Amino acid sequence: MSPNHSPPPSSSTRGPPSSPFAGTDPTLYTPEAVRKGGRAAVPDSTKVAGKKPVVELPAIRHTAYLGLNPQPHDLPVFVNEIETASNNFISRYVLVQMIPDGNRDIQAGSDHETELAKVQDKMKEYAVFDMCVPIYSRGVYLRFDNLQDAGAGKLILEQHLFHCAYVDNYAFAIAKSQDTAAIDEFEGQIRVEVHATPVVNGLPIMFTLNDLKGMHDDLEAALTRFGPIRDFVHASTDQTSLMFVFRFEFYSVEVANRARASLLDTPLMRMDQHFDTNSSQGLWTWNLIRSDNWTGPRPPNSPHRRLPRVDDKGRFMEFRHAPIVNPPTMEPREERDVTHNKVYRAKIVAGSDVRTTIMLRNIPNKLDWLSLKTLLDRVCFGTFDFLYLRIDFKSGHNVGYAFINFVDMTGMLSMLDKVERRGWPGYRSSKNAELSYATIQGREALVQKFRNSSVMQQTPYCRPRLFITKEEAWINQNVRKTGVEVKFPDPDNWSKFQRSIDSARTVGLFPPTGVVHQSIDRAHLSSYDRGTPRDMVHMYNQYGQPPTFKGFSDQAKRTVEQLFHAQFGPAQSGMVAFENIPLRLAQQLLAENGSSTFMGRSTDPGVIARPTGTQPYVATPPAQMYAYAAGPSYTGNESYNVGYYQNGDELDDLE
Repeated sequence: MSPNHSPPPSSSTRGPPSSPFAGTDPTLYTPEAVRKGGRAAVPDSTKVAGKKPVVELPAIRHTAYLGLNPQPHDLPVFVNEIETASNNFISRYVLVQMIPDGNRDIQAGSDHETELAKVQDKMKEYAVFDMCVPIYSRGVYLRFDNLQDAGAGKLILEQHLFHCAYVDNYAFAIAKSQDTAAIDEFEGQIRVEVHATPVVNGLPIMFTLNDLKGMHDDLEAALTRFGPIRDFVHASTDQTSLMFVFRFEFYSVEVANRARASLLDTPLMRMDQHFDTNSSQGLWTWNLIRSDNWTGPRPPNSPHRRLPRVDDKGRFMEFRHAPIVNPPTMEPREERDVTHNKVYRAKIVAGSDVRTTIMLRNIPNKLDWLSLKTLLDRVCFGTFDFLYLRIDFKSGHNVGYAFINFVDMTGMLSMLDKVERRGWPGYRSSKNAELSYATIQGREALVQKFRNSSVMQQTPYCRPRLFITKEEAWINQNVRKTGVEVKFPDPDNWSKFQRSIDSARTVGLFPPTGVVHQSIDRAHLSSYDRGTPRDMVHMYNQYGQPPTFKGFSDQAKRTVEQLFHAQFGPAQSGMVAFENIPLRLAQQLLAENGSSTFMGRSTDPGVIARPTGTQPYVATPPAQMYAYAAGPSYTGNESYNVGYYQNGDELDDLE
C-alpha cells in the first residue's frame, strides 16, 4: 500500500480520521452508542488490544457533558432547526392552497371573500382555532399560537378537503407585508439563567452532574406550570460563578411570553434543595436571576442567513443605524392640546383622573391581537384585564384601534412612556401610536356591552378577551397564572343579543356613512313633530337634493300653494306660503299635477298632517278657492295677480 494513502474518514463527524495501521485517538464515537440511539451507558474507557480507549461522554437529555460544560446538541431539537424541505417540517404557520366549494375547488388567490369566508366557517366550529389569526394575501395564511393546535387545525382542514401546507415565518412575514429583518426566528423560546449556591457557605462542596440533573428536573417542573414545554437544553456553564444558562421552547408563543414576563417580575427560587440525594458532598440551592427571549446564532438551515444579521441586542451586524434622537415632542412638555379624552401623566399621578379604559390608536391594520398582546406583556404585564382589537370582518384586518382596560395605573404609565408617540417596528406604517380615554369605562361596562353583542358570534380572533391580572393571581395564590385568558361571560339579555344579531345581518357592524332611510329614522334631527309640515320642510331641506331652479312665475307659486294646501292641509295661520314649501316638493307637486289631476284631501284625517288617499282623482276645485271676483286678502302681501284666480287659466311653463 502506498505510503501516501490517506486514512478513511471516521464514521463520526466529530472525531479524527481512523486508520487501520495505528490506534485511534479518543473519540465520541462508539458502535454500541450508535446502535442504542447515542444515549447508551458505556464504560468510561475500554481496553482493546492495539487501540487506545474510546471515551463516551455522559449526557443529560440531548446534551453531552465534558465536566460541567455542555457540548453542542444534535440538530434538530428546536422547531427553527428543522429543514423546511424535510418531511418532518412543522410550523405555526399554515397556507390554505385549495378551498372546496361545492363541486369545484377554488385555487388560492382566486376569490378573496369566498376563501376567507370558507376558512372562517371552520374556525368557528373547532376550539383549536381559538388562538388562530387568518390573513389574506393571494391565499389564506393561518397563524397559530400553539404548535400542537397548528397540527390539529391543519389536519381538520384537510379532513374537510382543504389543501394545506406548512410555511415558515419568513414566508408569512412577506405575505403580511412585514419587515423580514424584524422576524423573531426563536419565537416560543426563552433564555433562563440560574445561579447555584451551597446551603452552607465556606465549605469546599463540589457541584456534580447529578446535582445538575436535579436542576434540570426542577426547572422543567417549575416552568411546566406556565404551559407544556416542547423541549429544552443546557446551553452554557460558567464554572467559576456556577452560572447555568438553559434554553426552553414552549408549544405556545403566548405561554413563552408569559413565562418570560412572570419570571422577570417574580423570579423562581428553590431553597434547601438537595439535588444529589445519594451524595455526601453537600446541599445546593439555586435561584433564577434572569429570563428573556432567546437570541443567538441562527442554525445553518435558517432562511434568514441571506438577510442582515441581528445580534443579541437587536442591532444589525453589517451596518449601524444612526443613533435614535428623541424628537422634541417626546420630551416632557406642556400640554397645550387640552381635550377631555387625552391621557395626562400628571393627572394620573395626582389621582385626579381615575379612568381606566384607554383607546390605542394608529395601529397598523395588519397587526393581529396576538402580536398586540405580546407587546402589552412586554410593556405592562399583569396590569390589564380587557383587550379588544376591532376587526373589519370583510378584509380580516384591524380598523386601527383597540380598547384596553387597566387595573393598575403603572401599566397605563408604562404605555405612555414606551408606546405613545412611538412607531411600529417591523410594520410598514408611518403613524405613531396615540392614547386616549375610551367612552365606555371599566371592565363591568365593557363586558356588559360586548356579552350581548353579535361580535361574540364572529370568528374567535374578532372577539374581545379577558385576562387574569397580577392582583387576582396573588389572591388565588397562583402568581404563575398572571396573564392567562379567562372565558368571556355568556349573554344575559337574549332579546338584546338577538336584536344585535339581526342588526348585524341587515346593516352590519359597520353601517355605511351615507344617508340611508334607516339611519334617518333612528336619528331624527328635526326639532318639529314628526310628520308635520314644518318637519317635512326641515327634513327636505336637510337631506333632499335641491332641484334645478331658475325661477317660478307667480302663477306657478300660487298653484304650488293650492296643491300643498289640498294635499297636506293648512298651517295654524292659514295657507302655507310658497317660501315655506321645499323647492324639491314644489317641483314634485307641479310635475305630478301638471293638469287638473291632483291628490285631493281625504275626509278621513288618518295620521296627523299626512295624506291618506292613495289614488289620484279628478276633482272640481271649490268655488271659494278658485272663483274670486278679486284677489284674496293675504296679510302682509297684497301683490298677487288677480287674473291668476280665474277659471281656465293655464299654468306657465318653468323657464
